Amino acid sequence: MRKLLGILLMSVTLWGGFAQGADRMIVVSGTSEKGLDPNMVTMTVEIWSKAQTAKQAQSLAANQFKDVKKVFEEFKIKKEDIQTDNYSLNPEYVYDQKAQANKMVGFRVVQSLMVTLHKVDDAGRFLDALVTEKQTKESGVNVNSINWDSDKRQQAETSALADAVRAAKVKAEEIAKAAGVKIKGVSRISHGAQSTQPPVPVMRNFAMKAMADSAPTELSAGQIKVRVEVTAEYEIN
Repeated sequence: MRKLLGILLMSVTLWGGFAQGADRMIVVSGTSEKGLDPNMVTMTVEIWSKAQTAKQAQSLAANQFKDVKKVFEEFKIKKEDIQTDNYSLNPEYVYDQKAQANKMVGFRVVQSLMVTLHKVDDAGRFLDALVTEKQTKESGVNVNSINWDSDKRQQAETSALADAVRAAKVKAEEIAKAAGVKIKGVSRISHGAQSTQPPVPVMRNFAMKAMADSAPTELSAGQIKVRVEVTAEYEIN
C-alpha cells in the first residue's frame, strides 16, 4: 500500500512539474499573403433544351452539344479538361387555373459541363463562341459560374508558410527580449491557409443573346490571394 501511495505521489509530482513547465510559453501568430495571377479558369457550361416529348428534348440537347463540342475543339480544350457534372431529363409542368392542378407540357433536358481553359486570355472569346445561330427558345447554353485558379497555388502557399513562421519567430523574440527571458525552442506550431478569388460573374444566358448587336465579352481575372496564418508556442526559461 505504501509502495502504491509512493508511486501515485511521484506521478502527481512529475505531472505538476510538467504543467508548471508548460506554462512558461510565449504564444504568437504570424501571417503572410501571396498574390497569384490566374493561369486557368473553370466554367460551368449548361446545355439545355425543352420539347413536348422526352426524345425530342434529348435530340435538341444532343444537337446543341455538338455545337458546343465544336467550340471546345476550336479552343483546343483537352478531353481531361471537360467533365459532365450533371445530366437530367425531367417533365415540365404549368399550373392550370381551371383544373387547379399542375399540367405536364413537355420535357426539359439539362446537361452541365465543367470546362477548364488554360489560356485565361481566351475566356471572353470562348464565351462569345458558345453563341450560335442555331440557338432558339427551345435550346441554348448558360454559363453558371466562372472560377479563376492557378496551378502554382501550392508553391505560393509553401512560400507564404515559411514567411509566416519567420514572422511569428520575430514576434516571439521581441516579446522575450522585452520580458527579459530567452527562448529555448519551439514547442508547437499549427497553421491554416485560405485563398480569395476574384468576384465570379453572375449567370449569363446566351440562348436569347442577339449576336449582331453584341460587343465582345471582356473578363477581368484579377489576382488570387493566398493567405497563411501560423500559431507558434515557444518555450522560455
